[in-house]
Amino acid sequence: MNEILRIENLNKSFDGVTPVKDVSFSVKRQNIVLITGENGAGKTTLFNLVTGLEKPTKGKVHYDGHEITGKSVLEIAKHGIIRLYQQPRLFKNLSVWENLVSAAHENAGNSFLNLVFRNRSVRSEDQKLKKKAIDLLRKFGLEELGDQTAGELSYGQQKLISFCMIAMNGTKLALLDEPFAGLNPQTIDRLSDMIVKMRDEEMTFVIIEHNLTRGLMIADHHIEMKDGRIKTLNDLGKK
Repeated sequence: MNEILRIENLNKSFDGVTPVKDVSFSVKRQNIVLITGENGAGKTTLFNLVTGLEKPTKGKVHYDGHEITGKSVLEIAKHGIIRLYQQPRLFKNLSVWENLVSAAHENAGNSFLNLVFRNRSVRSEDQKLKKKAIDLLRKFGLEELGDQTAGELSYGQQKLISFCMIAMNGTKLALLDEPFAGLNPQTIDRLSDMIVKMRDEEMTFVIIEHNLTRGLMIADHHIEMKDGRIKTLNDLGKK
């Protein structure tokens, strides 16, 4: 099955308002789908419905051949769906490579306490994961940041590291909320390259982005929303 995400007639209503109305589309594996629209178009509510923050009034969400409609945030994340917000979410007091190792542990179901009070077997596994983390940082040209404390990094550097973390934890589908917001052009270039590389290595992305020019440079498909509905859906002919 080439389809990783399928949304069928999705609706969300509350207090007399319907921010998402009869939205249907599918996402193919190893594609980048760009979602644009003015504020209030329904983009964020759509992400909330897919990731379990809100439950739909009507409609279905299918992921990797299984219905996930109405499941909890944790259940959906365990399937391999990760949502990244505008603000990077790192352990600020840990080093960069420790953050990457924590992402791999989190995917395996370990708690943060297990990362702090490690037993011998976990520490041994950490050494393997540390090598994987350093190799990953090297691949993206970020190896010089490995031993730095995450809280000391610039906003742009933290953003880049947060993307390395999703590459560490086996994410299959990443939902990105304005990934380019607040970044300088050079960091946007680096982040764009990372997204394309991850796409080429079997990750799939759905991106909300107001920087239309930059978004279209990497997207395979473009969905424009207006008043809770899909206004246009374009195949950009890249894949």
